Amino acid sequence: MVEEILEFLILGMVLGGIYALFAVGLTLIFGVLDIVNVAHGEFLAIGGYALYIAMVIFGLPAALGLVLATLAVFVLGLGVYPLLIAPLQKRLDRRAPGPLFLVLTLGLSAFLQNSLLAAAGGEYLKVPPAVKGGLDLSFTFVSGQRLLILVVASVGLAALFLFLRFHRQGMAIRAVAQNPAAAQSVGIPLGRIFTLTIGLACALAGLAGGLIAPLFSVYPAVGFTLTIKAFAITILGGMGNLLGALVASFIIATVEALSVLVIPSEWQNAIAFGTMILVLLVRPSGLFGKKQP
Repeated sequence: MVEEILEFLILGMVLGGIYALFAVGLTLIFGVLDIVNVAHGEFLAIGGYALYIAMVIFGLPAALGLVLATLAVFVLGLGVYPLLIAPLQKRLDRRAPGPLFLVLTLGLSAFLQNSLLAAAGGEYLKVPPAVKGGLDLSFTFVSGQRLLILVVASVGLAALFLFLRFHRQGMAIRAVAQNPAAAQSVGIPLGRIFTLTIGLACALAGLAGGLIAPLFSVYPAVGFTLTIKAFAITILGGMGNLLGALVASFIIATVEALSVLVIPSEWQNAIAFGTMILVLLVRPSGLFGKKQP
């Protein structure tokens, strides 16, 4: 039993790395722009397709393919604010922006998913693992691809937090998240910060998509379930709280991994959503969110 628990804990850590890459980006967009990006999962799918093109079609090394896939999604994400969100903001007048932006990103999700379907078809594409072999721990075997996910996810998340903490543009993102009007009054260009924020968040999603592509097939709707689950993680951690999203990702992933020891695996996906419902009923602000007065 102890060995089984350790095995599923390792699985939970790997799964938590993917959840964190995805949910932290989603939380970053909400914290800075106050927008729920329903299309976040499609950027994960694009990252998977980009890695497939790089490795399978062009025969590039896995490391280079992963970097190029992340950069491609980053560049694509840079266009979301100036092309879609900014024009809508100018036409909002006094109408409540929240529902309109939700519909906007929902439309973007449908557009991107159908574009992938038209361009690549509905086939499930296989991507070869970036790392062969693995680590034998006597009680279980951890594949090299899963180890790579854990390492790259850790490095990527650490780089993001260091960027936000010490880089000038990162500090500007934090300032805008805390008080957009005050940030603008001291010369911080809101449009540029909003563009960079979405680009970084999409890059994290693209990186996650490239990392899981060798473990799961790549197809247009691959990111849908993860998007819904990321909403539960974001609510659990506290809306807009990056540290909360990071911690909540590993909590959900670990509980999901260990749950198969006591309940059928078919119920595994229900854990995140059940947790979301409980948190909304007991503590709507989340574990790390501030309670509303």
